[in-house]
Order: sequence, then structure tokens, then C-alpha cells
Amino acid sequence: MRRTFSALTLATVITASLSATPLSADTEFEDSIPIDLARSLLSGTGGTMDVKIYSDIPETFPDFKLPDGVTLVGSVHQTHNKQVVLRSDGDGTEQQAALIESLQDSDWLLIQQMSAGARQTGFVYANPQPRSIPVQLCHDSLGLIFIRLHPESDHTFINITATPGMNLGGYNCADRASQASRAQGFSPFAGGSPNPRSLQTSMPRLVLPEEAATQSPRVPMFLSGSSDQMESKTEFTIDWSLAEVREFFSEQIVEQDWALDSETAGDRVALGAWTKEEDDRVLLGTLQLVSKGEDSYQAIFSVSLLD
Repeated sequence: MRRTFSALTLATVITASLSATPLSADTEFEDSIPIDLARSLLSGTGGTMDVKIYSDIPETFPDFKLPDGVTLVGSVHQTHNKQVVLRSDGDGTEQQAALIESLQDSDWLLIQQMSAGARQTGFVYANPQPRSIPVQLCHDSLGLIFIRLHPESDHTFINITATPGMNLGGYNCADRASQASRAQGFSPFAGGSPNPRSLQTSMPRLVLPEEAATQSPRVPMFLSGSSDQMESKTEFTIDWSLAEVREFFSEQIVEQDWALDSETAGDRVALGAWTKEEDDRVLLGTLQLVSKGEDSYQAIFSVSLLD
């Protein structure tokens, strides 16, 4: 009788967290948690959702070959998707590749996946957290499958999520693959490797001070109004003067072969402009720093084409 579900596995599929309770003791479950608790967490907040938790793979889950070097932890069948969780004692990359190959043998199309290793430009953390980028596969009649790695200290969970064909949004798999390929090359919001001519690749990499604290995303925030202009924007707090913040970023920009054109600074705002010749074009880079009080700053770096 299926009555428990691994607490470690649950961490990879939970979409909602527990609300605060008056019984605060921080006593963690060591092995298994009550099935009703697991179902409640997996159901989300509000409304109703049919949740079934299995110790094996649901019969209606798309067929795939179980890779060597993994153990099956369990699976979850929710209203709109099914998830299978595997465990690897290594980093899971070989097993992930084997899963992709197995699904491709069953006519699943691999959508061009985003690269977690692509060089980030714009404002970035001094010590960024590694991103787990899901692999996406598409089948015209069966829908989508996402494969994501969840590394732990001494093992890796492999989460395989299947969604039905209705989630294709009226497109076939070839259309989705084409859209993904175009987005990776030209969209500033894509997390993968940009087109070599994209201004994203021309933007300098501006590493925040290690002492800085920020609520911004761990990945750069790119905003673009056209193909001729792109911005990276962040907000952070640090016990530095405006002059110290300006000098910190200015040094990084110059080190990346940008030539200083002008700089100005007041009590609350600092501005700088740099130019750079790249291939057959001239780029203009501008830095805007605004002191918002109480050691809080907003920083915007913009790249545009001069000619």
C-alpha cells in the first residue's frame, strides 16, 4: 500500500511551502513523511488537485529506458502533469544523456536546450548560484517532457516531468524547435548562448562587490527596446560611497577594452560613457548609478550602436 513518500524526493517536486504554524520546533522528517502532508504540499494553494503518489512509474507515463546507474525513487501524478524522480550517485549527466537518447529513439524531438555554461554579461553576482536548466523534448501527440537535474551534496536527483499534448499551444514540435532556436539567437531574455552579433555578447561583465546584497535575480536582467540597444539593470545595498561604487564598476569596464569618454558624479547620481570598436561597428556604453539612500543603489548599464 503506497502510504509514504521520500522527503528528499518531495523537495524536487514541491510547488508550495508550509504556512507558519504555532508549533515551531524545526523538527525535520528523517526518512518518510505522512502521505496526507505530501499530497497537501503537492496540491498547491487554493482549489483542488488530484494527486497520486507512486513507488513506481505510472502506466500512462511516456515510455523510456531506465538508464544504468540510477534508482527509481518514486513518481507523482498531478492533474496537469506526471513526474518521475530518479537518483544517481554521480552528477547525473551521463544518465540524463541516456534518457534523452532513449526518448529520441521513441520519436521525441530535442528542443535546442539553453546552456547553463554560457558566459553571463551585464550585472552578475560575485558568487552566482549554479542554474539547473531543464532539457526539453517534444512529441506531437504526447506533449512535452522536461528533464532537470537537482544536485545534492553526494548524489543527484533527476526529475522527469511529462505534460500532455494540449500544452503545445497549437504548435507542432517542429514549430517549437524553430521558435526556440530563434529565441536563443536574438532574444535578450533567453538564458542560452546568444547570437555572436547580439549586443548581449558585447556588454561587459560587471561583477557586483562580494559585500553587496540584492534581491535581483541570480541571472542578469536584460531589457531591450530594439536590436540597437540593450540594458542590464540591478539594485543592491552596500556600505560604500557613491564614488567607491562608480570607481569599482569603471575599472571593470576599462579592463574589458572600453575607452572612457566622459564621467560625472553628484551627490546622488553618477554617470559614465565609454566607447568600443568591435568588428565593423562602434558601440556606446553608458553607466548610470543612483544612490537611493541608506546604502541602497540602482545600477543600469546600456549598450547601443553608434554606427
